[in-house]
Amino acid sequence: MSLATRCVVPSRLRSEYIVFRAKRPCKIFPRNSKRDLATETHVPNSLLHKILRSDKSEATNEEQGRKDIPRKRNDNNTSLREERKENFMIKESQRVFNEAEVEMLPNWLYKQIFNNSNRSNPPKHRVELALKHLKNQGYSKKSTDPNSYINPFELPQLCGNNLSEHFWRIGEQQAKPILDLAIQLVNSNLPIIPYINNEWNFMPGWTRYENGKNPTLVNFPNEHILCFVTKTFAKENYPAIACAASPTAWYSWVSPQLINTNNSKPGSLIPIGKLKDDRLIIGHNVGVDRTKIKEEYQFGETQNNFLDTMCLHVAVSGLCQRLRSDWEKYEKACQQKNEEYLLSAKQFQKIYDVSAMNELEEVYKFHCGNKLKKPIYNIFEKGTAEDLRYNFFETMSNCALEVKTIQEVLKKVLPRFLDVCPHPVSFAGVIHMGSMFLTTNKDWEEYIKNSELTYKYFNNCIESILKNLANTALKNGYKNAMKDPWLSQLDWSKGSKYADPKWYQNVYNYKTKKVKITANCNLAPILLKLKWMNYPLFHSKLHGWIYKVPIDDKNFRIKSVKCDFPKNPNILNYEPKFAEDITGNYFAIPSKGSKGRCGNPLAKRYIREYENGIISSEYSQAEVVFKMNAACTYWMSIRNRIKSQLLIYPKEHGIENVGLELTDSKDFGIILPKALPIGTITRRVVENTWATATNAKDYLIGSEHKSMIKAPKGYKIIGADVDSQEMWISSLISDAEFGFHGSTGMGFMTLQGNKTDGTDLHSRTAQILNISRMEAKVFNYSRLYGAGIASIVKMLEKSNPNIDSEEAKERVTTFFKKTKGEKCHHRFICGRAFWFGGSETYMVNRLEEIALSAKPQTPVLKCGITDALNSKYAESSYMTSRINWVVQSSGVDYLHLLLVSMNYLIKKYKIRARFMLSVHDDIRYLVKEDDEYRAALALQISNLWTRAMFSHMLGIEDLPISTAFFSGVDIDHVYRKEVDMDCMTISHQRKIKSGKSVSIHDILNHQMSLNEDKQDMSEDVGLDPIGIRMPKDKLWAPYKPSLTDVFIKAQSMTSFEEIEQLYHQIIESNNNKVRGFPKFPNINGYQNANRECRPQNTC
Repeated sequence: MSLATRCVVPSRLRSEYIVFRAKRPCKIFPRNSKRDLATETHVPNSLLHKILRSDKSEATNEEQGRKDIPRKRNDNNTSLREERKENFMIKESQRVFNEAEVEMLPNWLYKQIFNNSNRSNPPKHRVELALKHLKNQGYSKKSTDPNSYINPFELPQLCGNNLSEHFWRIGEQQAKPILDLAIQLVNSNLPIIPYINNEWNFMPGWTRYENGKNPTLVNFPNEHILCFVTKTFAKENYPAIACAASPTAWYSWVSPQLINTNNSKPGSLIPIGKLKDDRLIIGHNVGVDRTKIKEEYQFGETQNNFLDTMCLHVAVSGLCQRLRSDWEKYEKACQQKNEEYLLSAKQFQKIYDVSAMNELEEVYKFHCGNKLKKPIYNIFEKGTAEDLRYNFFETMSNCALEVKTIQEVLKKVLPRFLDVCPHPVSFAGVIHMGSMFLTTNKDWEEYIKNSELTYKYFNNCIESILKNLANTALKNGYKNAMKDPWLSQLDWSKGSKYADPKWYQNVYNYKTKKVKITANCNLAPILLKLKWMNYPLFHSKLHGWIYKVPIDDKNFRIKSVKCDFPKNPNILNYEPKFAEDITGNYFAIPSKGSKGRCGNPLAKRYIREYENGIISSEYSQAEVVFKMNAACTYWMSIRNRIKSQLLIYPKEHGIENVGLELTDSKDFGIILPKALPIGTITRRVVENTWATATNAKDYLIGSEHKSMIKAPKGYKIIGADVDSQEMWISSLISDAEFGFHGSTGMGFMTLQGNKTDGTDLHSRTAQILNISRMEAKVFNYSRLYGAGIASIVKMLEKSNPNIDSEEAKERVTTFFKKTKGEKCHHRFICGRAFWFGGSETYMVNRLEEIALSAKPQTPVLKCGITDALNSKYAESSYMTSRINWVVQSSGVDYLHLLLVSMNYLIKKYKIRARFMLSVHDDIRYLVKEDDEYRAALALQISNLWTRAMFSHMLGIEDLPISTAFFSGVDIDHVYRKEVDMDCMTISHQRKIKSGKSVSIHDILNHQMSLNEDKQDMSEDVGLDPIGIRMPKDKLWAPYKPSLTDVFIKAQSMTSFEEIEQLYHQIIESNNNKVRGFPKFPNINGYQNANRECRPQNTC
């Protein structure tokens, strides 16, 4: 019998077992056993699993040899049943459960991840406290997942002694070459700007300017460091001019189309050339500049890396949405010298002094203390190409000043960023996020065309219906209108020029003789005679759309808040028809808007109310208007952004070698997202087209636009969503207090709950609040980001307009008591107020502790918060934003770890793949079809490493098997939420063929190794010798709970009385005999120590 390739078996077992493989199954025998070649071909695969059990001490080699000698399989049913039973027992014996009965990594996998021979156990007394807490919250042992068993396979070796060292090393390997270039620019001065010597060259292409030399035409800047600015006309997609500078020279670029006005070719991209080594390009919002660079439209690596000074600023001194509004008010008051406002908002001055808006002018003023000179007339916003040609010298000089400004900002902000985000993975992650790359074809243009045609057709139908209703109302005349609660609201007075009433004059074009009324017009709901709960609608300038309930209506049961109208005619918002009406009360239609007023009852958000009969109409045509208008809303909101996407067909721009192995590249196109890798203070990416894209919905025009991103023939789009990413991170932070997974209510629900039996977090929330599970999901994430009782009550009232306000408050209060718990203001136990008694109490207290600390940091990569939200300046304000920061910024840590890990594995194992896109918890790669399973396995291993890194850094040296791997990795030919979505919409009537979603089991059936030849991955690490610096201990030291057992216990109390009892026990144990209790100072020094700990405010 010929011997074939070796099976993938952990190297630590190869000294004990001989492994052969013909076709299937594997042949494995202990070295000390006798082999019967006659029976080798009948070894069941289940024996492989038995051999690979980590606990080898159960049998001696001799005994193991007897057990593992293969025997022929016969057709006897009893033997088959015995074999199945044996296989089941083997799988069951490998399962490991922790103290909360959560299934953990099997031993063979645990030892490869955590490099430990034995698992550590949490302190016994904390286990007892945790189990008591779980029992009080009604959580019990759950049945385990029968599919949790995973075929043993070997992981790539860690690049260090543990996970933190591993990620530091691979992060440093990727970050250091680029960071060195950035530091080099920080330590350099740019040459003299050419405009000082009147040297700008008005010639197509690049011109190089070096001190002491004449300007020289060059193909591209042959530089490893460039500060870079491009300028594009507002109505164009292609660049007109560009300016760049390095420590040695200046460069200008002029579009050939600007020089040659007869050039009929499409606009030109900017060639920047290819270098063998890394190049760093720095700009302010440089993602926009990147879309203008020719070499970026290639699959292969160009060695171009982009660093955004706006991102760096946002991370260290940026503003969240709420802060931005307050900052602008304060800035305006400063400019106007409004002393009254400045005095009332003097507390905000601390925040104002350490933060700034994102525009280059504001960032430069804040960090450098200088004012950027801006041109009075912005040619690119208001001017033409002729204007630019005439003012070329001045315009190029302004670009050069921006370049110089960017370098000066970098000098100030980069050192601060490295202090706030000290881990190399954070820096490398930002660089990777700046290289997004999307592929499509001619279907993109067809998509825009079809969406636009459908949109126009629907709009015409809506306008036709409303025009007919308007003409009918006009024909019926004033007298009939006065009897109608809707039409009587219109202005029937006539002007001096036309005989028609004023309301009709406003919609009738007397030149074209056409009526134009859209669904967004305030006239539309009146013509359609809309009703809310059978009451006619009215429009108020102050309150938006409202409905009137007669004063004597005894059937009205909804206790909505009445609209209050000013009675004084001299007040700006005085509306006499409402203020002086004594025949009824007016109530506002619920709205989700920030102003709390309904702007248009025909909007998409009110479709559900229409279907439920809450909104109704006197006319059947209202349904058509409702649905057509709702269908148009999405396309209306994105059409300008979609049309502004720069779609590049490489061949049309002379890009011959795209780097893809394409059989037909004729209609192959590339789009580069204009991403801001750190766009918010939580370091989340901001991108206005792809990061905000909805999933395809059959009733929304244009909502299929994600699926227009298509892999070229021979390639696949591979990726996954991180399952419950932020919920799991929050629960892990909670469980860290006890030292094991599932030890708190939040952790247990996240790991053990499932929606089938209603035990998961969202199902429990839905049950308590009596809402749908989908709505509960929104409520839970709002709470996770710090929303209080008042906010959730508003959300509940808006989602269910029929609910009584008191009932809504009662439900939410009960809900918060069961989840967040109640607040105890007795500070003697832990030095501050704290929450207790809820399923999420431990999580909430820990998040607040991080947010309120002197130097808030994410638990894993130790990234800091923007100065604007630091306790030193914000004190106890903006808590919702600060708690939100802890969770979302940790989610960004997760993404950066995942990106860095994937980059490492792709390069190490030569997987033909490149990063495409990532939006929050979603990550996608473009992969050669032959490598699809290798890429999928790399993604699963990266997720395993990342999850384990989070657990490791939070002090739990273990990981639940349910979170170790993605539930599924999508292997698809288009970009979409689910692989089986057909993506059919009103504007896209063709079904898209399904892709496939593969679990870790499916992947391992195809590929147990990342090597192309499927050989094992036991080789040495082989990191490049780049002089990896070692971090400070605090950057990779795992979290250790600092809380005393007293505080741990207090949080699990179920009533204020129990906390009082605990407090008295502490006093009695003041001699410090009780384990973990602090030594208490003289009680007499605390006059308020015995005060009642009832909450003053539970919100």
